[in-house]
Amino acid sequence: MGRVAVLSAYIFHLLSAPLFCQILQNHAELCGAGRPQFPLPRGLSATINPSNGQATLDHAERKIGLHGSNDQIRQVCPLASGKLVIFGFNSVAYQINIVDLKRGELSDSFRAYDPLMSPDQRWIAYRDFFPPQSEVLFSEEYLLYDLEASGSGNRHSVSRATSDVAGWAMYPAFPGNAPFDFADIPEAKRHTWRSQSFFWAPDSRSVVFADSVRDRLSLVFVETRHANPQAYTYPVSAKAVCSQSAGVTQTLTLESASLHSSSTDSFRLEAIFADSGERPSCQPHPLSLKMKDFRPARLEVYPHRKLKTSKRVEDK
Repeated sequence: MGRVAVLSAYIFHLLSAPLFCQILQNHAELCGAGRPQFPLPRGLSATINPSNGQATLDHAERKIGLHGSNDQIRQVCPLASGKLVIFGFNSVAYQINIVDLKRGELSDSFRAYDPLMSPDQRWIAYRDFFPPQSEVLFSEEYLLYDLEASGSGNRHSVSRATSDVAGWAMYPAFPGNAPFDFADIPEAKRHTWRSQSFFWAPDSRSVVFADSVRDRLSLVFVETRHANPQAYTYPVSAKAVCSQSAGVTQTLTLESASLHSSSTDSFRLEAIFADSGERPSCQPHPLSLKMKDFRPARLEVYPHRKLKTSKRVEDK
């Protein structure tokens, strides 16, 4: 065998063999802000097959295959229950795997944009995954995954189109908080993410973010303390959050939010929006709100659709 053939075979072996990957542990905020972190189990390691992104977790002589494609494992969050929440990442989105170490098995898995665990490690707020490059236009859906429930206990779909969606739909508001098929939503109803992140209250009983439909920008406040999440909205104007502006909200993004109490009587929210446009015209100033400023989010209803170009289709 010539040198070229030997070198080619070696490169093929190198690219196809699973590689040990470092569990980076460089995104502690994913595990719940302001909470002391449980140490990783001793001897925990992972491998990723570079040819397909398939990750395998190694612990106590057990190998647990993780779902999805991963370029790296950014953070592993040990829970008091003995489970691990594993935040894998690729060039598109997060791949979240939940592993039960006591049973040595994978409990659940789902893809997400901008996931963030609540401080008490009960919930994961996230944006539902959709293909970033597609002929189909997608609307945002904001979900709440319950880490105290099982995988099946986090499936609340009413049709096959959304049977793989994990968690409650917290916004837009839908009957029963059931996830919806958000492909090809009419522009007049299409939701857009307008927040740097989700922002949790310290007591984990509520979460805040920003969303828009066309040029209507809203601050969304969701209570998580009830059986089903309850969403409230506040319409945001450029005048309310900018000391100087061109009077438009299309380039405004929620940069930070602080919830000082989830109690109705003492509730106070302070939010700061930043101008992300090429020529920023907004000089930000804090927006301070009380509970009485918010209104319950109106229920939204979309007609059933059958899309040949979408992987998610409605029941026949």
